[in-house]
Amino acid sequence: MNKKRIFQIVILIILIAWFGVYLHQHLEEFQQLKIANFFYAIPLGMLFICLLINNGLIVKYLLEPFEITLKFKEWFGLSVITSLGNYLTPFRGGAIARAVYLKKIHQFSYSHFLSTLAGIYIVIFLVYSLFGLSAMTLLNYYYGIFNALIFVFFLGLFLFLLAIIVFSPEIKKTKYSFINKCIEVINGWHLVKSNKKVLFATTLITIINVVIMVLMMLLEFKIFGVNIGLLNILFLSIISTFGSFISITPGALGIKEAIVAFTATVINLPISQVLAVSILDRAVGLAIIFILGPIFSYLLMNQKNDKI
Repeated sequence: MNKKRIFQIVILIILIAWFGVYLHQHLEEFQQLKIANFFYAIPLGMLFICLLINNGLIVKYLLEPFEITLKFKEWFGLSVITSLGNYLTPFRGGAIARAVYLKKIHQFSYSHFLSTLAGIYIVIFLVYSLFGLSAMTLLNYYYGIFNALIFVFFLGLFLFLLAIIVFSPEIKKTKYSFINKCIEVINGWHLVKSNKKVLFATTLITIINVVIMVLMMLLEFKIFGVNIGLLNILFLSIISTFGSFISITPGALGIKEAIVAFTATVINLPISQVLAVSILDRAVGLAIIFILGPIFSYLLMNQKNDKI
């Protein structure tokens, strides 16, 4: 067993132990949480599928500058398979399955794949950091709630990513093959960002995803009969999404919950409620992914290299 694997297991054990201790110490708070309206789970599941659709559309649009056109079965299926891989493997390993498929079926180079992956993260984190800044500012204005560390994190991330979008130049290749691979990644992103239509579409879809995540969390709280302000939900949604990208463990298991618990203390919400909502969100996502995952895995794995 390598050191990376041992580190992942240790982190997971620590987080599970923390959750177990917290659950034991606050058992009464969790026992007070009851399912108030389970029927909210139906629109909740539909919204999660909308997220999968939007994530697939982002991939579809980011591939257009490379003259690759994906059909529904492909872009939606890749979104599902990527999510399944992210749940099952650490470090968001679902992207590897997408890279292999695009290489096999569409001869899409791994360096260009890294460009699109970078493009996805740049757009997503830029939009999320802007929403995070807005939520923190409004929470401070209306409720006097402010956390300097989180604010600086969002501000620094937003300015850094904005600088990448505005100033990243196209670089000429050298005589060194290894360096040229890195240059291909950078220039691939330059090709993506130069396409205003694609950049606008991916940004708009990402904004819509934020709205969907807010609605999902609103429904999740309502399932437990808890009423919470939209600003708090927006802030929690953004932080929760950032937590899901810290995938030291499969599906960021424990990492996401720990970050959400910390966020609950910032905006003065009961940790028990927020953890219950986070667990419910994970359960709904897993249920849908494990239903759709095998179906689209079969469809895409048995697809021939004919660019259907």
